Amino acid sequence: MPPLTFKQMLQEAVEYLESNLRCSKHHVEHTGSNSYLLDFYDYLGEINKGKNFIQYLLTLIVDSPEKQKVFYPGHLNPMNMSQNVIDTGTAVDAIARFVRRNREVFSETEYQDIKRALEPVADTYLVKAANDKKVTNQRLWGLTGLASYSKTFKEDSLYQSIAEHSIKQAFTDSTVDGFFRYYPNPENKSVPYDNITTFYQSRHIAFIQYSLNVLGMSTQEYEHNLEKSISALLAMYTYIGVKDLRMETKRWYWLSEYEVASHAFDAYALAHSNNAHAQQALSNVLYQIKDHFFNGFLHSHKGRNFNFQCPIFWTAHLAWLTRIPNIEALFDTTNELKPFVYRFVGKDIFSDTNQKRRILINKGWAERNPTTGIFNNGLSSTSLWKLQVPKIPRTYLFSVREVVNHSWSALRGGHMLEAVVRLWQFFIESIVMLLPRYCICYGKVVDFKVEEEEVKVSVVPGSKYGTLLDSTQTVINISL
Repeated sequence: MPPLTFKQMLQEAVEYLESNLRCSKHHVEHTGSNSYLLDFYDYLGEINKGKNFIQYLLTLIVDSPEKQKVFYPGHLNPMNMSQNVIDTGTAVDAIARFVRRNREVFSETEYQDIKRALEPVADTYLVKAANDKKVTNQRLWGLTGLASYSKTFKEDSLYQSIAEHSIKQAFTDSTVDGFFRYYPNPENKSVPYDNITTFYQSRHIAFIQYSLNVLGMSTQEYEHNLEKSISALLAMYTYIGVKDLRMETKRWYWLSEYEVASHAFDAYALAHSNNAHAQQALSNVLYQIKDHFFNGFLHSHKGRNFNFQCPIFWTAHLAWLTRIPNIEALFDTTNELKPFVYRFVGKDIFSDTNQKRRILINKGWAERNPTTGIFNNGLSSTSLWKLQVPKIPRTYLFSVREVVNHSWSALRGGHMLEAVVRLWQFFIESIVMLLPRYCICYGKVVDFKVEEEEVKVSVVPGSKYGTLLDSTQTVINISL
């Protein structure tokens, strides 16, 4: 079988998305994801399809309970598993970008009609969401829509001011090592989302790069932080270019050991980086996209798909590949993995990736529960049995609610086996969490010191869900 070409992948993705405008798993149209069809239509030259689809998307503009104009469903329909800012930011970005790149096929009347439809969306909703949203990726997603709207329809210094604030806030909220936190400083401190995330790291970078470019803003002020976040992204890859989910705080999304579902954002971020390792990583990212695209859509991993999101999201996000210069040549000539040897030495994170092994040390210990938080610090699974019963996580009931909701969602969509697996795994974890077994890999790394031939690590063993072993500190030497 000949290798998958870029255009062939896009054509198959279009067929898949057009056939699944209404998601069979969630029984709703994922408007934000579907909007990215416009990027595919633009790249493939299917301009009339794009024009017609824009008219359809504009019919989905509704009033939110706050009397703001948004794209339905957002979070107005909980089965959408998304937010108003994501659906609205994505839709406005995709529409404005398509119009901008194909301005000659729109009459002045058509152009003004689209502008009139989007103007209240931008000025009643996105100006606030892109500035105020607390979850970083959501706020920046809104910013992509506002930036694209500004470029195509209405340049306004207010939009640039919002971009400056939103981007600076993202970097302020990131860790000292350059990792973005999923939900910085949440109002509800009991929900452990304030940690790093493999799935979202690259889209933060991509949204910032894209918004700055579209708004015509200089990247000079942000270059240091952007490259720092790229270095952090590189620390999340295994040797073969897949993401290490031991570094993911939104664990309920994944029942797999790795993911490539976010690789389109990775590719965009890496393609716009000056990091010396970025091109190697980009090649492997494209290889893994190619390797995981079959049956017409992108798979998050190899094996049964029990991961939470549906392939509509992952496949639609391939649209970000079309925004990369010379992507077709890059993709079509990528047919093998390149050696990826990378060492990251941060204050909280150390990783050393090569062909023989991957060393990970994560000092960023935080509260967790069976569905949320980072469980594994990367160290060995050596365990101790002690007469100290672990505490039940104070957010355990939050996990119960999540598992019930996610299992019901799977069951409602006909994914019975996924529902059974989620419930069964949670049942087992609920029993295991009470066993007085304390592991090095679940403990709190107090400190690590990188020397020429080894890393010295001090760690307090812990239970999987956050109980630390009292007054016990273990020193481990890891050879490099």
